[in-house]
Amino acid sequence: MKEQNFNEQQSLEVISRMIAETSADIEKGSGRYFLLWGYTTVIVSLFEYFAQLYNLNTTLCLWAWFLIPIIGCIGMLIFHFSNAKGKVSRPKSYIERSINAVWTVFGVSFAMVYIAAIVYGVNILFLTVMLMGMGTVITGIICRHKVLTISGISSILLSLLFPIRHLIISQMDGCAVRELGAAVLYSDILIFAIIFTIMMIIPGHILN
Repeated sequence: MKEQNFNEQQSLEVISRMIAETSADIEKGSGRYFLLWGYTTVIVSLFEYFAQLYNLNTTLCLWAWFLIPIIGCIGMLIFHFSNAKGKVSRPKSYIERSINAVWTVFGVSFAMVYIAAIVYGVNILFLTVMLMGMGTVITGIICRHKVLTISGISSILLSLLFPIRHLIISQMDGCAVRELGAAVLYSDILIFAIIFTIMMIIPGHILN
């Protein structure tokens, strides 16, 4: 087999093309991952909102939040095995390894933050949006995908709605708070669902 000698310009073109192809493959595959986590989170959030609104079994309904990681992890495994089936395995690119490392770190960090939030009484919805938004921004920067970057930054900025809402309600007296009604008192769950739609569902459809 005849060897080809590449000059500097040709080598850069080959490297650039490989990076572009890898990024395109990641974008196509990552769309369904964003949709999986996005739709699961939004559906569970809406269930929780209406459960709180209509005074269903609150303690039992709170366990429904655990459906998000359960369904998400099962879906990830299904996607993983469906991707591997019938395909020749290839070494992971640097970009793929970087993205996997980012979400692994954020996943472990989120588990620790969730435990800390329960112990210290911190708003878990705010922390979830912040962490997932950061992961989305970093993924967008690595893949050079503006939609992911913009949606991640938007989600981080929108997470400020949680402390603003808490500050407004905390300044009101008890009677005024009761007059707001359950729909307003549990509106943080709706805010959470809307932000996840912006952060994961919309980019997921665009990536697909």
